[in-house]
Amino acid sequence: AVEIEYEYYIKKEQQKEEQARLREQMRQEAEERKLLEQQKKQIEKEEEKYKTEMSKVEEALASSEDNEMLEKLKARLQELQEQLDGVEHKKEDIVKRQNGKAGYVYIISNLGSFGDKTFKVGMTRRLNPQDRVDELGDASVPFVFDVHSFIFSDDAVGLEQKLHDILNDKRTNKINLRKEFFNVSIDELEALVQEIEPTAEFNRTMVAEQYRQTLSINEESEVMV
Repeated sequence: AVEIEYEYYIKKEQQKEEQARLREQMRQEAEERKLLEQQKKQIEKEEEKYKTEMSKVEEALASSEDNEMLEKLKARLQELQEQLDGVEHKKEDIVKRQNGKAGYVYIISNLGSFGDKTFKVGMTRRLNPQDRVDELGDASVPFVFDVHSFIFSDDAVGLEQKLHDILNDKRTNKINLRKEFFNVSIDELEALVQEIEPTAEFNRTMVAEQYRQTLSINEESEVMV
């Protein structure tokens, strides 16, 4: 009876954690979609600005008869077109992320907080994935995170899940699956990334600048004492 009650308790806790994980995932997705919408509006303003300026340059081209001025206007129009193309590409990227699963899977570490055998593997839809890493390195941990890899994927959700499944037995916390930390070596992670996504860059260095500076200050203090 005790064993049955215990198993029931464990299953209930797992269900609670799964529901909490889904709620947290939904919250993060809503937050990232909100940020993407803000970025989209900003880009649309830039897009309108370039189109307006291009119209003015085209009007000037139609009315100008000075050859030197015509060349300058043509060069300016080409420059504006290139800038507009870049803005439109960003806009398409945002729409793609809003409507699909595209994003970045990140692999990060925090030597001063967790040691050299613990890594976090997560994903974000942010245009700049470093923004998400910076958020994670806020007041909740004493030091900032080092990035070992940003892997872009049209199905970042699926790629993240694939990595989590492979590393599942190495989870630091096997109860709360929202805690995406894994006890694994840098060699294993690098090999895994190269196997799954050979074109992805992988940085082995744990810079841990603030942590190392703190150690240095502590050592200097001990010497002075």
